[in-house]
Amino acid sequence: MDRKIKIGIVVLALIILLLPYWFTFFIAGPPTPLFTVHNSDIVPRVVTVEIIGSDNSSIFSSTKELQPGSSWSQRKPFRMLSASLFDWAGISYVVHATLDNDASANLRINYHPWNTAYVSIGYGTIGIGEMTV
Repeated sequence: MDRKIKIGIVVLALIILLLPYWFTFFIAGPPTPLFTVHNSDIVPRVVTVEIIGSDNSSIFSSTKELQPGSSWSQRKPFRMLSASLFDWAGISYVVHATLDNDASANLRINYHPWNTAYVSIGYGTIGIGEMTV
């Protein structure tokens, strides 16, 4: 077989195999953030967010002061997006959020390109939920 035909067959096979994955991105859009924090409180709040992987490794850890009505989001690392392709493994991560008054909450979420942890702050309390597109 001619070399060009072999390359053409390989490229065509790759396109056919990857089309369902690409098509999903066209329908659902880009991946959602790793987490979003929104301060609905009437005072500024300092919040610490820690993301722990299923192997107990730290994926993300940061502290930020949020003014009333402001939000903070963080993009998903590439390794999480690539791991979500193999979702049958049931890989998950834990989101820990702690306020300056030691109120805290946590949530376990499976790796998925279109889900995000939504952390809400209000009147000195904190809550975490999962949003999926």
